[in-house]
Amino acid sequence: MASLKTEKRQVEDIAEEIFYYALEQDDGGQAKLILTVREFPNGDEMIYVEAETEGYHKPIEVGLEFDGEANIAYTEDSSIPELYPYRKPRKLADPLSSTLRYIENDDNSALVGTAVYFKDISHTYDNGEKSSVVEFQREDDSISYSEDGWKLNIQFKPGEAQYSTWLMVSEEQLIESVDQFQQVHKIGADEFRWITPDVLLSHRVDSTFPKTDNAFVRSLVRQSGRMSAVKLSTEQSRVWENINRHHFASLESARSDDGLWHSDYTSTWLQHAYGFGPEYIDSRHNDNIFRSQLTRAELLGYQSYAEERSVYADFLIDMANAGYTIPRGSGYYLIDYYDMKRKTHASLNHVLSLMNYQYDAYRHLKDDKYLESAEAQFAAFLDTGTDWINDENTIIYQMRPDGAMTGTDYNLVTYYDLLYTKKLRQELELPSSDTLELLIKVKEQNLYEKGISIEGTIENVEHFVGLIE
Repeated sequence: MASLKTEKRQVEDIAEEIFYYALEQDDGGQAKLILTVREFPNGDEMIYVEAETEGYHKPIEVGLEFDGEANIAYTEDSSIPELYPYRKPRKLADPLSSTLRYIENDDNSALVGTAVYFKDISHTYDNGEKSSVVEFQREDDSISYSEDGWKLNIQFKPGEAQYSTWLMVSEEQLIESVDQFQQVHKIGADEFRWITPDVLLSHRVDSTFPKTDNAFVRSLVRQSGRMSAVKLSTEQSRVWENINRHHFASLESARSDDGLWHSDYTSTWLQHAYGFGPEYIDSRHNDNIFRSQLTRAELLGYQSYAEERSVYADFLIDMANAGYTIPRGSGYYLIDYYDMKRKTHASLNHVLSLMNYQYDAYRHLKDDKYLESAEAQFAAFLDTGTDWINDENTIIYQMRPDGAMTGTDYNLVTYYDLLYTKKLRQELELPSSDTLELLIKVKEQNLYEKGISIEGTIENVEHFVGLIE
């Protein structure tokens, strides 16, 4: 199996080489194999293996440059543990398990992700836009390891079209204990269960199109890797460093030319409500990604990446100037989603996170335009005031373009956004706000009544901003 071509690229101090292979059967059946190897500065590697068949059904054996029987082998293959216990209930059972393996011998150690067989069911519209969706078919344990070498064995069955898996390999010990492996598994079930070099795939939400029970789409909110970035800030270890380098390189590879991250599948909810197609910018996803990337860049020593903070801050100012807002009093709320054609609603968690992003940008960059942007958004918040509290003394979810306020808010995510607003305003020595204090108090009461514990405090609230519900 000879390589047809190779490509090389560099992301900060992460070197990447991509090998392309072609296979052909006597009857004309063909297969493509892509092997992507990322080498980290500590010498460890992430290996991503992708394959696609066009009538090729012979076994495909991929030899790896490692050998040795396992002295230590951990496996977790339970159903998905809930990293965020108060997330909204799933409407469909996730067909992909959270299987993760760890192999260690005298010479090597490796984390091994599950091997997934799937097919592309994406839909391309008449205008050329594409809603990118794949359908899970099955998963398999495709790795074997022995003194003769480690191998991946790919065997397509009739009706199967594509395959992917991944490994993290080191000549050093990656996992120090069973407890650490279980923590990696818990976070990994959310952040790197099914990954390719630039995509994290997650079981669909109900509004995805094309729609099947086993549909998976790129999940930017999970790919942001919030918890692994937090983990690296509190636990300096080889495995968390590698996981964060994977996230950093994958996200930078998936970044659009405008410096942002674009959603790439149709949300039928946004389509029916506003006429959106698959190409749009989710303001909360980008807020989560930029904050996580800035955090891990600092932890990994990518000092120049701090300049990227202004990319999103400037985009938000451009959107305000272009009128993608809901005016309130002397200020405005920025809307949730942007396709550069339509105005959508403004959810409280989104508007708080975007306002907080601008406060944080001012805190770091000292440019008055970011403070002015944040204060204009805070003026809208003060103008709306207690209108965000309904007759049941709970918080309303969103404001629609006509000013109507509807919906039931998230439990924790908006609470931490409110708390972060308070912290940022205190650090910038801005006036306190009775409105802000009241919404925080109402949220705390609602959480108490639901029996939901509050883990974060104003001191460490950054670790909880943007959690998934």
